[in-house]
Amino acid sequence: MTTMVLPLVNATVMSILNTTIEKQDGLTSMSLFSRRYGEVHGYVSNIVCIFGVISNILNVIVLTRRHMITPTNCILTALAIADFLTMLTYLVYATYFYIYKQPQIERNHSQGWMYFVVVHNHFIITCHNMAMWFTVSLAVFRYIFVCHHVIGNRLCSLQRAILTITIIVIATIIVCIPNYFLYRVIKLSDEGINMSGYWIVDSHLVAQHNFYKVSIFWFFGVIMKVAPCILLTLLSSMIILTMHQASKRRVRLLQQTRSSDHDVNHEHNRTTWMLVSVVLFFVITEMPQGILAMVSGLNQYFFVEVYGNLGDVMDLLVLLNSAVNFVLYCIMSQQFRDTFKNLFVINFRCRHTQYGKVNGHHHNGVHHHKSNNTEVTML
Repeated sequence: MTTMVLPLVNATVMSILNTTIEKQDGLTSMSLFSRRYGEVHGYVSNIVCIFGVISNILNVIVLTRRHMITPTNCILTALAIADFLTMLTYLVYATYFYIYKQPQIERNHSQGWMYFVVVHNHFIITCHNMAMWFTVSLAVFRYIFVCHHVIGNRLCSLQRAILTITIIVIATIIVCIPNYFLYRVIKLSDEGINMSGYWIVDSHLVAQHNFYKVSIFWFFGVIMKVAPCILLTLLSSMIILTMHQASKRRVRLLQQTRSSDHDVNHEHNRTTWMLVSVVLFFVITEMPQGILAMVSGLNQYFFVEVYGNLGDVMDLLVLLNSAVNFVLYCIMSQQFRDTFKNLFVINFRCRHTQYGKVNGHHHNGVHHHKSNNTEVTML
């Protein structure tokens, strides 16, 4: 009965704030679902996080090889780093709150862990919003390259990609500052509650000005989630339409096209379809959260009863989105697969073979001469 991502108001914190309300009103169907799923969420999310942390490290290693450095891959690398940070801190959070303890007020949480939850909330939301705008910039770059190919190479340069990443990082940190004033940590005994331990409550600013929280929900629900999803959908649609039209022209010109040119175009198309898949998967996981957050800004009951109780499910969607890119790259990018195979599979086999030869030489006293025809791929 907790969770991670509200548009910028962590559903984890939301569930904590709603614990007392649930105890007073009894378990509704939504809260019952939240409690039942919460029993397995820690284990499910940890599996996804471990896979995501490892896969995003592999993404960074592969995408930063010299021959892989392009404007698109530069943005994909930044996206992998943001996803890695998102899943790394969530792994710690889920282990504590879902496996070691539960997010309930009577569990006597320490002050340090409550501050960790608050910091985790701010950090993970900042990283996730960076990932969202990296995805938007990725779609914009690919749209320019596909739909305006003549000026694409000039506008979508490596320097512009790095500048775009820098602007997104700085702007996201600044935009997320209002979220830092939503919550505070209290000592329960100081509030007249007959319990030891600490808890998270609304800040004094929110308690005195409820409009502050509502405005943040609207801003991050609409501006930081729904609007980017609509933009991503439009850009993806235009890219798909342009590729469909280009495919028809290519069929007519295929007889006049050299096979090498056809292979290059085919690889570009595969890359574009891969990026469109990344973008659309992001939209599928983000749009429902934005809509729920927008409605929550209008209706407090919906916020408590629906949004807070679906927080764990929304967390899982975010985690899946952060972990799935490696799978998409492997399935849809020949260049990524080849680079990954050369880095890890072939090198491992070569080292294993060389180790076996060294051991054979040591134990048998036989000197092995390498044939001039033997080829070893080393990166």
